[in-house]
Amino acid sequence: MKILNFGSLNLDYTYEVSHFVRPGETLAAAARSLNCGGKGLNQAIALAKAGCSVYMAGAVGSEDGGILLNQLNRAGVNTDNVRQLVDIATGNAFIQVDGNGENCIVLYGGANQAVDEAMADEILSGFISGDWLILQNEISCLPYIMEKAHEKKMIIVLNPSPMNENVLRLPLHYVDYFLLNKDEAEVLSDHAEDPFAALKERYPDAKIVITRGSEGSDYWNGNELIHQGIFKVEAVDTTGAGDTFTGFFISSLVRGLSDRDALRTAARASAIAVSRKGAGASVPSLDEVLSCSLKEI
Repeated sequence: MKILNFGSLNLDYTYEVSHFVRPGETLAAAARSLNCGGKGLNQAIALAKAGCSVYMAGAVGSEDGGILLNQLNRAGVNTDNVRQLVDIATGNAFIQVDGNGENCIVLYGGANQAVDEAMADEILSGFISGDWLILQNEISCLPYIMEKAHEKKMIIVLNPSPMNENVLRLPLHYVDYFLLNKDEAEVLSDHAEDPFAALKERYPDAKIVITRGSEGSDYWNGNELIHQGIFKVEAVDTTGAGDTFTGFFISSLVRGLSDRDALRTAARASAIAVSRKGAGASVPSLDEVLSCSLKEI
């Protein structure tokens, strides 16, 4: 069984600001940093650091993508399926982080939007029934990738972020695991009063996680609803928290942990991530997660 993370790879330009820039305003940043990011890269690193062997697939620019490949390789991620494309820039993100650790992001797709059917066929040819496929919503060709993975009977995990109208055009009935924040759950459930009830009715074969920020997270595993609280930390940067949660949750399931232990491990890992700056760089190791003495609230 193999894990394929087919997703985005970005260069993240992060600016520390007192507040998010308002229309017509010019705002001085307290600091600027360049980090490796993209939801695909972040989740691949989280999967690897959580103890799984993971294959990253996607695309970067041939001139500016080397730093991303280096970071993935250092984290133990297999990058044989990352294509380096000529005459196109690596995807990048402009991120503002305010004094409360909250963020807002402007995203440029770049090479992430150059994924096509031929690339997808070539990459998916190396995977078989029972392998896991982790997807987000930052690359092109997603409907085709999901269709072909379903035909192969791969286990499809979708984190539909960033949420937009394209998500609603995906073959969502192929998804085995949804990993959603509360806003994404509201959209997918048509703003139902009880998102879980609506999503269970619409996607009866899927398992569903909804993260709720300070209210913790909930997981419908097909038989019961499991709640997990949060672990108390001082938030510095929330940019990679959801990706860390996804990576550690799926990795825990793949490694055979119980549903409750997988949810708890993911909550601990994401708490550590928000206490650090950056996205991929903020992901903790499994040893850190298991040995930390955070208080659950």
